[in-house]
Amino acid sequence: MQNIKVSIINRENRKYWYVMYYVYFENSVVKKFEESTKVLKTEKTLKYMQTQYLSPWIARKQEELNIKTNVSKKFSYFYEKYLKLHEEDKSFHNRIYVYRKVNDFFKDFDINKITRLMVKEYLSSFDNIKDRTKKDYLSCIKSVIDIAMDAEIVNKNVATDITFKASEKELIHPFSTDEVSLLLEKSHGMFRNYLGIALHTGMRSGEILGLMHQDILNDRITIKRSISKGRITTPKTIGSIRDIPMFEAVKPFIESQGKLSKSLYLFEHDGVFIKDASFFKRRWHQLVEDCGIEYRKLYSTRHTFITAMLNSGKFKIMEIAAIVGHTSPEMIIKNYAGFIKDSHLKVDTSIDLFKNVSDTFSDTLKIKI
Repeated sequence: MQNIKVSIINRENRKYWYVMYYVYFENSVVKKFEESTKVLKTEKTLKYMQTQYLSPWIARKQEELNIKTNVSKKFSYFYEKYLKLHEEDKSFHNRIYVYRKVNDFFKDFDINKITRLMVKEYLSSFDNIKDRTKKDYLSCIKSVIDIAMDAEIVNKNVATDITFKASEKELIHPFSTDEVSLLLEKSHGMFRNYLGIALHTGMRSGEILGLMHQDILNDRITIKRSISKGRITTPKTIGSIRDIPMFEAVKPFIESQGKLSKSLYLFEHDGVFIKDASFFKRRWHQLVEDCGIEYRKLYSTRHTFITAMLNSGKFKIMEIAAIVGHTSPEMIIKNYAGFIKDSHLKVDTSIDLFKNVSDTFSDTLKIKI
């Protein structure tokens, strides 16, 4: 039990009596606190507060502090609270393997004994992962310690302001027209249908797996759910909930898959929806090898669709952003501008930008003169 030194104080311009108290902890730390009693000064005298109010108040506060200081200080205790707080987050289950690895390493440490150096050395122990992934590890550590701060077990977060060197952005490498033809020619069945839909709509993998038959209309495809790691959620962002046009080129793949499916979902295995795009991982690796092309992630089908849309010259960037579910056209420009091949050389060079304004401009000058 912690020692407490208490006094009743009269704050000017405040209508309640206040308690000021100092708590003496076992580690020689002394903390000062102040709180309102919610007892009106006009209602009770100072003598009453000192003689009758304080004794039960001290007993309650000592019990409260004793409970608080008996809370486990292990990292794993606060880690479990972190999981409960974030289990409804959309990206949570995509990163759970990261969180588990963090807890496996730090779980038996007292959270107030973890140092900044320990965090840095832990992060530097990963040789073959990108800084973007290391940031996920760091975010977990920082968030767990934040919870310990809320519980007043630690006074500062040692994982705050740890930075990484600026790393090169991962290059987008879409498939060429010939490579797209090869991929579709050498794939079969459900996997070929998946690739056909991915390449001709730019949909994310989870969005494709989340399609139901009822989402397929004559003129459009409605995207309102996503499946990843066995969880059915709404798509990535608000802008990702959308309708996309039914391109003629995608219809054969949708019709073919519709005949293969025996469940509510367009893509299924043994009558159950496919839980994750990793279901196709082995087939994808084999297909790329059979085609003799440079390996890229399955997600590159999305990059391929977007760059093909840009290079066609038939779509506004705003339209492309709406179709693929980007939050803004700026994202398209930022990520894909380098793939608009020589489009600036294909403009109409016969146009006279000032033809309609030159006469007016001259007249204006004459008037001013």
